[in-house]
Amino acid sequence: MSWRCGGPSWSAGGAQRRYGITPDLCILAKILAGGLPGGAVAGRKDVMGQLDATAAQSAKREKIGHHGTFNANPLTAAAAVVTLKLVETTDACSRAEATAEAIRSGMRKVLAEEQVPWGVYGEASAFIIFVNPQHTTIDPESFDPLALGFKGLKGARDPALINRLRLAMLANGVDLMPGPGGLVSATHRPREVGQTLEAFRRSVRWVKEEGL
Repeated sequence: MSWRCGGPSWSAGGAQRRYGITPDLCILAKILAGGLPGGAVAGRKDVMGQLDATAAQSAKREKIGHHGTFNANPLTAAAAVVTLKLVETTDACSRAEATAEAIRSGMRKVLAEEQVPWGVYGEASAFIIFVNPQHTTIDPESFDPLALGFKGLKGARDPALINRLRLAMLANGVDLMPGPGGLVSATHRPREVGQTLEAFRRSVRWVKEEGL
C-alpha cells in the first residue's frame, strides 16, 4: 500500500475554485496529464497573449518564447484530455477527499487512544503527520497546525523519528512520503484506509516501545 500518487486534489477546478481566487497565471503540473510528463500554463488573456504569435504580429511586438520538451506531445495531450474529462464528469476528486479525511480522522483517533501527543493535518486529498519534535502539549483530536505557525510546524524536524516511523509503516505494509504523510487518489477505498490505520497503530506502538 503506497501513499505516493501524484499531487493532491483540491477540487475539480483546482485551488482557485476551492478558495474563490482568480489568478493571473495558473500552473498545472503532471497530474494534468494523468501522471505523464506533461503540464500547462493558463491565465488571463492579456497575459497568455504574450505567447501568441498571431497576437504578437497584430500588436507589432515580439512574441515571448515558450519552449518545452513535451510541447505538442500527442501522447501527453491525449492523456490530459482523458484525465480532465474524468475530473469533469466523475466524483473522483470528492472521493479522494473523503478518503483522505477518513485517514486523518482515523489517525487522530489512534494517537488519542495510544496517548501519543502528535498531530495529523492536511486539506483536500493530503494527510500529514506532525511528530511534535519540540514536545509541545498537543491533543491529537483538537490539534490546530495554524496555531504553531510555519516555524513551529515546519522549522523543527526530527529526522530520526520520522525515519523510524516510515520504516515501521513499511514493515507493516504501508509506504508513506517523507513528510511524513501521503496523497490520496480516487482509486483508494475503505480497504486501504483500514490497512493504513491498522499499520499506523502498530507502528506508533513500536515507536513508543523504542522510547522515541
